[in-house]
Amino acid sequence: MRELLKFNKVTSTQDVVKRFIKNNKELAVFALCQTKGRGRHKRVWFSPPGGLYLSILVYPKRRINTIPLIPCLAVIETLKEFGIGNLTIHWPNDVNINRKKVCGILCERVDDAMICGIGLNVNIKDFPSRLPDATSMYIESGVVYNLDEVLDHLLKNFWSFYDALQNDTFNLEYAFHYVDGIGEPVEVILSSKERLSGIIHNIDEDWGLLIRTEEGVMRKIYYGDVVRLS
Repeated sequence: MRELLKFNKVTSTQDVVKRFIKNNKELAVFALCQTKGRGRHKRVWFSPPGGLYLSILVYPKRRINTIPLIPCLAVIETLKEFGIGNLTIHWPNDVNINRKKVCGILCERVDDAMICGIGLNVNIKDFPSRLPDATSMYIESGVVYNLDEVLDHLLKNFWSFYDALQNDTFNLEYAFHYVDGIGEPVEVILSSKERLSGIIHNIDEDWGLLIRTEEGVMRKIYYGDVVRLS
């Protein structure tokens, strides 16, 4: 049984869980709000009360590159269990409802550990104007959810997918159904100086994005921001 630590307010669940890395025990940290929540590339993550803020500490022995997919699938399965549909994964690790972002995921590797941070918009009713493409479970359904119940479902699904991945019983084809944009033209922002344009061809078995470039060359990437061109 993995431990779950609950807090009312933290700077960031990612920061809190890092204190436990040397204990070599898998656990999760949950908070009702964050004062310095962050997403990928150190972007600020909007973290008011009403969201679900969770960081899960794991020590994977295999399939390291595939770990960021696990929280995505756990969130999707949880949303399905609460009757929410039209779900997609915006590679590498955003979960969308009707192509609006309901969840962001930040995975950080520290030595032999991996920290999976999940920010799920549950009962948030309004977002700042700087987040025009954000949504929440409440906005999509009109239902106010019990956060503890959503958390229980999310953790159950995460550990189920994670254990399957580590035990080599994980079915990656299940994930392909939810990947958004396959066959569509995109631009991938790899860095401030490098961009890649092409068509999303597929996802490979270790969660790399396969892009067929304008020159017809197949490229595999593991990081970057994907921007649709259609």
